[in-house]
Amino acid sequence: MNVRCEFDGIRKKIKKGKNNAQKVLVEHVLKDSNYYIPKDTGQLETSGTISSTGKQVIWNTPYARRLYWNPQYNFSTDVNPNARGLWFEHAKQSKSGDWAKIVIEEYDK
Repeated sequence: MNVRCEFDGIRKKIKKGKNNAQKVLVEHVLKDSNYYIPKDTGQLETSGTISSTGKQVIWNTPYARRLYWNPQYNFSTDVNPNARGLWFEHAKQSKSGDWAKIVIEEYDK
């Protein structure tokens, strides 16, 4: 008895699902993190981009790092009532379940 299995189709589907899931997940991470971002002029929020590899979210202002790593600052909540440091961590804490569902849905497409 000989058994022959062709995995090329499965590999392609897994790779496509992974790439789609990564793209959609990173877009949601950016959007959900911006919900908690300190906002004055909006420059920090609009500086948020997805890296060329599609695997990182970057906020590119001279003060982004300082604001992110100092949650003890007294952030103004006039423009964004949810403003705080460690905005990605807060988004991850509140949205990780949703993010997992998004990834699963993208793999199933």
